[in-house]
Amino acid sequence: MPAPANKVTVEITGGPSQDVKWTSGMSAQAALELAWNAINSTAKFTFGLQYYGPSLGYMVFMINETFDSYLSSAEPYFYWEFLVNGRPQGKGIDGTTLSSGDKVTFTFSQYVQQQHAGTTLEAKNKFQKSQMKS
Repeated sequence: MPAPANKVTVEITGGPSQDVKWTSGMSAQAALELAWNAINSTAKFTFGLQYYGPSLGYMVFMINETFDSYLSSAEPYFYWEFLVNGRPQGKGIDGTTLSSGDKVTFTFSQYVQQQHAGTTLEAKNKFQKSQMKS
């Protein structure tokens, strides 16, 4: 269900959901921060961001003490997936501009190469592999 007019919904699968006031040019990161401010309880909602460089920007790597899981020798890999209106995104939360009524969802997903081609999950996986080689 979409957010009411002039609102954006931030939803954590298995966690809180919060409507926040939408403003023109709002990024998904701004919406996430407003949701955190509105919930105002670290017992109910925490998150962590990691910078993936200028082409991808910031992505969520932890919500409520559940971290992306990547060990080079231990498949499967799980990551926080970033969706807008149910569609996986190709950029980080700081580079994704929202519209009034959008629904931003974060869900903890198993990375499947064919399923996640072109999404932030693929970008996270490639980034992690490159870091392990360094």
